[in-house]
Amino acid sequence: MVSDLKRADVRGYIAVRRVDGVAESTVQRELRFFSAAINFVRLEHDRLELPNPVQRLALGGGESRVRWISRDEARELVASAKKYARRPHLANFIKLSLHTGCRKNELLKLEWSKVDFERAFFTLEPQDTKNGKRRVIPLNDAALAVLRDQRDWVSRHVSRPRWVFSTVSGARLTSVQKGFRASCRRALIDDFRVHDLRHTFASWLVMAGVSLYVVKDLLGHSSITVTERYAHLAPHVGRSAVQLLLPVE
Repeated sequence: MVSDLKRADVRGYIAVRRVDGVAESTVQRELRFFSAAINFVRLEHDRLELPNPVQRLALGGGESRVRWISRDEARELVASAKKYARRPHLANFIKLSLHTGCRKNELLKLEWSKVDFERAFFTLEPQDTKNGKRRVIPLNDAALAVLRDQRDWVSRHVSRPRWVFSTVSGARLTSVQKGFRASCRRALIDDFRVHDLRHTFASWLVMAGVSLYVVKDLLGHSSITVTERYAHLAPHVGRSAVQLLLPVE
């Protein structure tokens, strides 16, 4: 029974999830959902006596992971992805991720009908984004070149192409994990995941002086709080800002 749960039970759940190797952010998100569900029952069903064992529980967990690679490492990774490939999919996926910041499934579900080469953007529909909101992704010259290369391969090998990352049969590519891990090993890049391509995109922009609010919109974050994990990568912005202050004599 939910009413019998104690804080010790919640801490036990946290311990088990950590032993299973579940990311701290995932555990915290699960507990927030559980807490919100209990609070909903308390308020909407007049069950104020129902205890919430998650409420005011110090969960800890530290800061969210931000792992990014340098441009030299990115070039090595792309070269590694090309080395044994019979098709350009993985290398193009990596480059497109680095230049758009899109999530893995946002790219793997991308259809050619959503790509506008003339106006240099593609559209992500609500059903394909994490927060359920439509997003327009601007494309720089590098991203456009990647999509043209991918379009050339698809047009030569797929009879009725629908997906940007399509198999020869016309089906949508659903995973790049195996090839990505092998490419990281060959490029001698450790502790780097597919999602870290998105972190790299954001990190490069912030280090180049791009506003966190612009990065927030490009990534599709619902709150600037999430984007603030990259703020430490741009200390030069703060230094430049304080130089604008006139001395007080």
